[in-house]
Amino acid sequence: MPVRARAKPPGEFMRDHLVAAGGMDYPQSMFKAYKIHLKAEGLEDGCSRASWSRYIWLANRIGLIEFDHAEVSERWGAIVNGVTVPSAYVRESRPQAPSPRHYYRILDQNDPRWIRLEASYREVLGFEVPPPAPRPTPKPPEAAKRKPRVAKAPTPKPKPKPKPVVKPKRQTAEEKVNPYEERVGLIVATLSELEASPSLELGAEVENSTLGLAEDVVEAATKARGKERTLLSNLNSRLMETLEEMPLLRSSVQRYLASKTDAERERNMAPLRAAIRVLIESITTLQEKSSKAPS
Repeated sequence: MPVRARAKPPGEFMRDHLVAAGGMDYPQSMFKAYKIHLKAEGLEDGCSRASWSRYIWLANRIGLIEFDHAEVSERWGAIVNGVTVPSAYVRESRPQAPSPRHYYRILDQNDPRWIRLEASYREVLGFEVPPPAPRPTPKPPEAAKRKPRVAKAPTPKPKPKPKPVVKPKRQTAEEKVNPYEERVGLIVATLSELEASPSLELGAEVENSTLGLAEDVVEAATKARGKERTLLSNLNSRLMETLEEMPLLRSSVQRYLASKTDAERERNMAPLRAAIRVLIESITTLQEKSSKAPS
């Protein structure tokens, strides 16, 4: 809420930055510019590097930006000027892949989906999107009022009792962890989409989303205490278990795509569905697992 009230949301800032930069830039440069913008607004911690990667992925997923080219930085794989980017280089999603600068190009600066990237992606998946919270309008300064003259009383008046200060209700641990559980729902929805239309791109999307969520959960768990930290630790354990099952999903998708006949595709679809069920059972909560179990 403070970031939305006092500074630009990530999507809006990304659009304005790309337009000012000539329509193209790489994620690290955009992230540094956003941190400078937050600091200028008096915000010390409004967005992490992992969260910024998530916004880049969302904008690319819904078609607001696209990968243009890769440019080698001063250091690549701990070698100074040791590798040259091939001319036919394609953006890789593997965590262990080389990391040159990946430049993204803006496609439509007038698209209204820039303002709420997360909500726009949920609309693409068919999820319900809550209305945006209105930004608070500054109150006009009140006109100075003259204090009326009070005649001196023979006895001093009793001081009025101060009104009790009503403190805002604190969020529960479940409410703080709920945004991460909603991102788990997005991953489950992508798995369902993968079962309906198997492809390597959707498989890589599931892996990247799970990896990005795990990084955010680990970062949040270091600052959490008590029950919130326990819930985040449990969620992190489920994400680690899901990441361990990713090779099974990747091999099942590759085997299905390599099928040449309808009978072979139907035969290879069974292990793919089984791998998807394993991932869904690994990433969902214990309550969801018990509700799905037969009575």
